[in-house]
Amino acid sequence: MTVMRALAASLLPIAVLTTGCVSAPSGQTTTLSASAQTSEQAEIKSVANRVADWQLANLDNLESYIRYISRETPNPRGWVKGTFFLGLADYAEQTAQSRYTTALAAIADREEWRLGNRQYHADDHLVGQYYVKLARAGIATADLEPTRETLDAILADKPKTQMLHPDKKGDPGCSKRWCWSDALFMAPATWWEAHETFGDEAYAAYAHAEFQVATDLLFDKEVGLYYRDSRFFDRRGADGEKLFWSRGNGWVYGGLVNILRTMSQDDPRRAYYVDLFRKMSDRLVVIQAPNGMWRASLLASSETPPETSGTGFFVYGLAWGLNEGVLKGERYESAMDAGWDALVANVDVEGRLGHVQQVGDRPEGVQPDDRQLYGTGAFLLAAGQVLRHEQN
Repeated sequence: MTVMRALAASLLPIAVLTTGCVSAPSGQTTTLSASAQTSEQAEIKSVANRVADWQLANLDNLESYIRYISRETPNPRGWVKGTFFLGLADYAEQTAQSRYTTALAAIADREEWRLGNRQYHADDHLVGQYYVKLARAGIATADLEPTRETLDAILADKPKTQMLHPDKKGDPGCSKRWCWSDALFMAPATWWEAHETFGDEAYAAYAHAEFQVATDLLFDKEVGLYYRDSRFFDRRGADGEKLFWSRGNGWVYGGLVNILRTMSQDDPRRAYYVDLFRKMSDRLVVIQAPNGMWRASLLASSETPPETSGTGFFVYGLAWGLNEGVLKGERYESAMDAGWDALVANVDVEGRLGHVQQVGDRPEGVQPDDRQLYGTGAFLLAAGQVLRHEQN
């Protein structure tokens, strides 16, 4: 994609000289030709379809390709598969490919359109977002009432636990609230979708209040990034850097986009999320690695292996921001292009995305054949918005 744009840019001065025009006529822009744009769009769709098709065909034989399988990995109503389902539903919506929507509807039907079993846990709210997309796509069996019932139960007995994360396994601590960065992708947009779908302000009010509490705790205003949770405030990485985890910030960045895509343009709370999104964007374009990726520890200065899950979410956000005019400028365009090219370089001929950091809560090592469903989900979210950007 970057090479095609560079070639087009190099040809522009020649076009000006041969036509004798200083600027393009009204209604025309100095962009790629229609054939070049069509070619790039076809390439994006081809690789994204390959990724989607391979993952759909390999939802069950997880041990054959995932190095670390958590208890949530096989759960069709959990966050691991839920991220893939959301990414696929969004990509299907962007590209009008009903075969993907049909496949997802069959999964939702089997699960009776229920959220996860843990009423309060943010991870178990994520699937509600793809349920809404399926309902919007006109799936006749779509049933959003189970989602509504869970959210209403929470509103009837709001959690009041403290927000500091426990530093020992087995302690549920603050898990009833959004006290870790991942939660800001999993739950808030589900609540905002409920607000828009059912017209009940209580859903938006709850989501906004809890998001603010989490941000007040975890967002470092000086750096413009989120700590994964309170355990990492004083920890440092191998280079002495503050520990800001790539995927942890990817969850937040993608979550901000999902909220902004859902809430109405005239909502007075919108400016709060746009401001956070721009602050994160400004930091992300500065710390992108020369290879187009973002390091697992975002502020690390030493070279580290590529990591595609965080990068996928960042490309998704940058592309959406450019598409909506929330971000403007060459630095964002260049970061998006480099990030997308790096992602594509990590997809093999079968459609398997590699270099996905395994389930965890901090920067860790990653291997070329590390794969996870949430990495695929992030890739498809990015693909849909990058494709939109090329079409525009």
